[in-house]
Amino acid sequence: MPTSLSEFSWSELYPPSVYIISILLAILYFRWIIKGKDGSNIATKWNIAAMISSIVLYIAIKGTPIQILGHHYLFSVHMAQMAVLYLMIAPLVILAVPEQKWKNWLDRSPLILSVFKALTKPLIALLVFNTLFSFYHIPIVFDAAVSNVFLHYTYHFVLIVTAFTMWWPVLCPVKELDTLSDIKKVGYVFANGVLMTPACALIMFADYQLYEAYRNVPQLYAAMTPSEDQHVGGVTMKIFQEVIYAFVLGLIFFRWVKKERARDKADLEMIKSQNNRLNPEMK
Repeated sequence: MPTSLSEFSWSELYPPSVYIISILLAILYFRWIIKGKDGSNIATKWNIAAMISSIVLYIAIKGTPIQILGHHYLFSVHMAQMAVLYLMIAPLVILAVPEQKWKNWLDRSPLILSVFKALTKPLIALLVFNTLFSFYHIPIVFDAAVSNVFLHYTYHFVLIVTAFTMWWPVLCPVKELDTLSDIKKVGYVFANGVLMTPACALIMFADYQLYEAYRNVPQLYAAMTPSEDQHVGGVTMKIFQEVIYAFVLGLIFFRWVKKERARDKADLEMIKSQNNRLNPEMK
């Protein structure tokens, strides 16, 4: 294995396939996904910002030398990539698609809607993603996935799909499918944090090298041993998780306060209207 990034070719450091996929996704999004049936733009500035952010993050973790570092040399970088992919890109994709477009897709077939509802049921979505995430970090499974290209991409595809279903109950943009109350969403996010902790703890506190894939690789950074890199990887995932979940909790709280203020305003207007009807001379 090369002992320096300079030994890799330009196409390996900056895979053209990543940029081609990103361009195609951007074209698909701006020419079709944000367009309504009449061809008008139905996306908000937040939808567009979420899509652009997801594409930029995807290029950053997959289309730069970060991909080489994470896959071949540093487990900590690999964990940062996973955190970005499953805890940032997945929810951003949900937020990027306009509500009306989600409705159009889901209303096309009762079967599609039934399957989607089943996969995004809070308890199922919560358990499936976190079980697969923890299972992936069992050493024998991890090493098998890293050493086999087909298995590697298949497992990560399943993880990104289940990450999407895991985030849906919290960020659901379709009002009719938003089944969780704000307080339940808070509990759901906390449960996610708890279920992800065992895998992170296993990595953070293991006193030996867990993964063969990173055991005898060249050390690009002499200041950090393989064991320290492994511990940093667990800490990195946990920090990403805590920061992102804290942000989501803040978003839920903000929406809850906004709803309460709107409800209070509506109640106040109703009281004023009733008073005006009962006491017209006070107008």
